[in-house]
Amino acid sequence: MIYELDRTNYFKVENLLTGDLINIEIAGVIQGFNPGWIFVDDINSPKTAMVWSKAIEGFYFIGDENNKKFNDCIDTYIDNEIVRRARVLGLDSFEFSGTSSKWDNTIEEIFKNRNLNKSKQLTYKNKKIDGKLADDIKLQDEYKLNRVTKALFNSEISNLSFLENMILDWWSSVDDFLNYGVGYCIIVENKIISCCITSCVTDYALGSHTVTIEEYRKKGLAKVLIFEFLKYCKENGLEAHWDCMDKNISSKALAESCGYKREFDYTLYEFEFHK
Repeated sequence: MIYELDRTNYFKVENLLTGDLINIEIAGVIQGFNPGWIFVDDINSPKTAMVWSKAIEGFYFIGDENNKKFNDCIDTYIDNEIVRRARVLGLDSFEFSGTSSKWDNTIEEIFKNRNLNKSKQLTYKNKKIDGKLADDIKLQDEYKLNRVTKALFNSEISNLSFLENMILDWWSSVDDFLNYGVGYCIIVENKIISCCITSCVTDYALGSHTVTIEEYRKKGLAKVLIFEFLKYCKENGLEAHWDCMDKNISSKALAESCGYKREFDYTLYEFEFHK
């Protein structure tokens, strides 16, 4: 049997975060910062769990990868329970990964009858943040750098929906973001043209997501915002994390140019739901 944990009991799976491929997206859900759900083999003493991150629309397997009690049930549980809920959220496939290389072997055995697609994901960290890097980038006079605050949402900015939609891609509400995250944007002529927000949060690290309106790209705006984000991390004793697909050349280049160091790679699996 597979059981869904009540949110008040998410702490029961914290001890399962022991693999060498732990993303902050997993810890963010378990620690209660980011929205998501957790499914386990045992309500009281779970040995294995599947963490569903609503923010990234993905799933992670943690804990004992040889737990027959969990492994024999999870494939059917996905068809009977997860698919229905995922479709409501607009998902038509199951995207997931393990938290160790051992999990990869187990995953391929559990889902051997599925048509699995595999890709490589990269995780970066910035532990030694150097604020001097930002000195090389100067904003043009008409560009105004702002922190994302409640007051900004009460301003006369013409495209606040751009910022709100970006936040709601990762958070349950704007208030949750303002309580737990941090964000910076660049405004020109009363319009937000680039924004960097906290995507995932743990008690030791922050992830970020940056979007620039197409006509303003390749001007260094994203880097300006990322440095503000990194400065915040440094001042608050937090690691800065970055996750992207191996084939996303521009994202990798941006991370490395901002001082992020490649920490580990992991296999991302995906299969389409049955029609």
